[in-house]
Order: sequence, then C-alpha cells, then structure tokens
Amino acid sequence: MKPVGIVLGTKPSDPLEFWVGVESGNYLQLDDVVMVRSRIDGSSKEIKFYGLVHEVQKYLEGVELVYDAQLVNSGIVPANIAYMARVMVTRIEPEIYIPPTPGDPAFRAQGEELDKALYYDGMKNRIPVGLSRSGDVVYLNYDFLNGREGAHVSISGMSGVATKTSYALFLLYSVFQRADDRDRIHGLIFNVKGKDLLWIDKKNRKFGGKFEEDFKRMGLEAKPFINVGFFAPPEMPGSNVPATKDRLEGISPYCWSMKEFAQEGLLRFLFAEGDDGASSLHYVIDRVTEKLQQLARISPPDILTDENGREIDSLDRLREILQEVIEDKESKTDPDRYREWFGTAATATAYAFLRRFHHAASHCRSLIHGHETRPIDWKRHRLTVIDISDLHGIAKMFVVGSMLKRIFREKEESGNPYPKIFVVLDELNKYAPKDRWSPIKDILLDIAERGRSLGVILIGAQQTASEVEKRIVANAAIKVTGRLDSSEVLSKEYEFLTGNFRQRAIMLKKGSMILYQPDIPNPVMINFPLGPWATKKEEAQEEVHVPKEFDQF
Repeated sequence: MKPVGIVLGTKPSDPLEFWVGVESGNYLQLDDVVMVRSRIDGSSKEIKFYGLVHEVQKYLEGVELVYDAQLVNSGIVPANIAYMARVMVTRIEPEIYIPPTPGDPAFRAQGEELDKALYYDGMKNRIPVGLSRSGDVVYLNYDFLNGREGAHVSISGMSGVATKTSYALFLLYSVFQRADDRDRIHGLIFNVKGKDLLWIDKKNRKFGGKFEEDFKRMGLEAKPFINVGFFAPPEMPGSNVPATKDRLEGISPYCWSMKEFAQEGLLRFLFAEGDDGASSLHYVIDRVTEKLQQLARISPPDILTDENGREIDSLDRLREILQEVIEDKESKTDPDRYREWFGTAATATAYAFLRRFHHAASHCRSLIHGHETRPIDWKRHRLTVIDISDLHGIAKMFVVGSMLKRIFREKEESGNPYPKIFVVLDELNKYAPKDRWSPIKDILLDIAERGRSLGVILIGAQQTASEVEKRIVANAAIKVTGRLDSSEVLSKEYEFLTGNFRQRAIMLKKGSMILYQPDIPNPVMINFPLGPWATKKEEAQEEVHVPKEFDQF
C-alpha cells in the first residue's frame, strides 16, 4: 500500500487533528478516510491514527502577488503547488494520545483499516446504509437502531430536496434484508403526501445500471418490497372502495365503528387544533371520553347506545345528543345528565367543545361510522402502508393517533419486544410540535422514551427538527440530515454536525445525506441509490403473467 502523503511539519499536529501534505500524483478529497503510522520517539512501538478528511487546500508556495498564478502557469515565475488535507482523528490504536510526527506516511484507509477507522470492526450487527464519496459501503450499528443499545431515527431536511421519505424506505429495506432479527420485524409507513408509497411492491422501470451495481456492492438484493399491505380510507361512509383513484387492486379500506371509537377513547384525536392542554376545553374532552367509554361498556355487542338505549351510529348522531344534553341543562330539564357528560364545565365551554367537534366530524365521517370496524392488522404483513394523503389535517391526526395508541397498547399488554415494529412518520413537527399542544404528542413521547424496550421503533422525518418536541429528537440514537435551510442549520438540534458539515448541509444534492451514529465520533457523508421499487404510477413496470398452457405451443 503506497502512501498518499506525509504528516506536515509546517502545521501544528495534535492527537485529534493534523495536516497531511498530498504527494504529486495522488489526491485526497473531503470525507476520505486516512491512516497514519507513527512511532513513539526512541521506541519501536507503533501507533496508528485514523481520521476523516474535513478540509482540503491548495495554494502556491513562493509567490506573494494576487495574479502571480498566471506567471507561474506561463513558466515565468517558479513556484510549487501545496496540496494539504486537514484530518480529524476518529480513532487511535493503541490509545496513546500523542500527536503524529511530521514526516510520518499517510495512507488511504482500505479493507480492515477502513473498518477500524469507522469502528465497523466492533459492530456485531451491522447493516449497509449507503455509500461513501469514494464508493465504500457505509454501515450502521444495528444495535443502536433496534433497541438493544439505543433506538429511533431522526431524519431532517427541506421538503422535495432532502429525500427524507426515500431514505427512510431505503433504510427500512436494508433492515428487512440484513438485520439479524429480520424474520421477527415489521414496518408501518404513513403515506402523508401523494400516492407515492402505493406502488412500492412494483418494479421501477428506471432502475438499473449504476443503481443496480450500488445495491450489489452493499450486498442487497435489488427487488421491490414484498408482503406489503396497503390500506386507504373509504370513498364514503360504509363504502368498500378505497379513496385511491390510480390504484384500487390490493388496497383495503379502513374505518372505525362508533363502538370502537368510544371504547378506545379516541375522541381526543379529533381535536388536533386544541389550545393549551390544561385549558377547560380539554377538561370537557376528558369528561366526554369517559362518558363514551362508560356507555360502550353497557351497550349491546357491536352497538353504541346512549343512557336511554338510543343507538349512536355516527358522529353526527353523537353531536345531536351532545346538543340535546346542553339544551336540557339550559332549560333545567335534566341538569344531572349534563354533569355526567360535561362535569362542572360552563355551558359556554360545552358549546366551544361542540363547535370544534362538529368541525372535526365533518372531516371524519367516512372514518368513524356504523357498526363495522375494518382494522389495520400490521402483523399480517411484513410492511404496512397506511394512506392518509387526501385526508384533512384533523383526519390525519386521528388516523395516526389511533394507530399509534393501539400499537403501543398491544405492545404494553404483550410485554414482549417481538415482533418489533418500525414506524415511519413524516411531518413529525405537525404531530409533536415543540411549543404547542397535540393530541398525539404524549404517545410519540412514550414511544421515544419507552418504545425501545417494547419493540416500537420510530423513524421520524421532518423539515425542521428545531420545531419538534426536543425529547423526541434527543432520544433518536441515529440522526440523518439532507439539505437544510441556512437558518435551520444553526439550531441546537444540529450540534452533531461538527466541522464544516453545517455549511455542507445547505448545499446537499438529492440522494446525499449526512449520517451520525453513536459509534463514530464524526458525522459521515453518504449517498444512497434509487430503489428498485416504484414510487409513482409512471415508474411502475407492468408485470405480464403468461398462463402455463402457453408452454405447450
């Protein structure tokens, strides 16, 4: 192995940083991995320094004037080109913290040396998560993803440029193929924008060439997702047709019955636009939720009835009953019934609740209706895609909140982390905002803080991590960043972007991400290829099925 340069003596070296002078005919670029062999003065003991190139410089030695470069190119003025690379140390073997000696040879780390530089040699369970700028496979310590040592992923970046969802899919695909517990894990994705994720079980006609070579290099089989369950809201209440125009085949509608809505205490998820969680409005929400749960316990099977035995078969019917209860209080006909529903809340607060409930009900009629429940059974499929893209914001909040609550409750009741479920949720800043109340913020906090022990892993994506509840971001062991806005990158949430990575984050291209994981002290720049699965109808490759009888001709 030939050296690419030597440790410079014209720049100070220390145990954590040094400069390499690149020899003629070689080159070092940003993110290259370097290894330097050094010896203690007067000793034969060898020390190896491993590091990442964080800065490269070129300048002319021996000239002073601004335009002397033109004279040098013409051969009039003699000068040498100085080519230097600043290396940030990631590892020292053995751990003797002395600086390397000027003149020590520097090598491009490869093979086992690369594994040591990036701590791959200590990862018992590793999965490929992309390629470096030099084409080497970048690995992630799976133990910091699946809950053994840590859990959860936070992906940030500008909308449409950072490819957050695309990378979340790629990461999930790698887990399904290379994780040591891959036979006991499931994935669940909320499709929040467009219909992109409704085609991931189809081949991508654009896939091939370099993309296929990259998959082979990472040891991943290039094929679409298999065993995928697709779910979408119905077109109208009680309909068997999903509200997906471009694709109907293989998609099941989902909905909640009024009985389940009451039993599970799902009313709070209809109030996505609530104020402070301690306000009187939320007192009413809790009281009405408790009353509905009480009615569900005493109602006949599969039917929800009120105290007088009248069936409540829709949200509109429930609104009528609530209106009736308030009017009975105002006319003093039945004040005791009002206390059962609204407690000690003033009628003005009850009317405020009713107005918000009526607004929410108008957007959720097709989701909560009648006697029949069409559940989303995530355990039946390796990957479950729940389409919420065409729903109003309140309806989206209801679906996400109801699903996460059920999953978390099921995992708590089982007490077994397996089967594990990886939940991919985009627009996390809307569901768990930093400074505002959200009906599902508490659930997401529970997942972030206790999910690793229950086998619920959150892969959260957001445009701005600074607007997400900080405990959720802080509990994510793996942090990934695509292109960021210049003001966003200055937030404390991106302090893991050391060196010049903050500056580089504002100019990243599609398919490039910055990855931070606990095993490696510095962030790593990665590229990930286009997936072999389609994300649009136009990309989906039609499959031609030829009957067996044609083989006889």
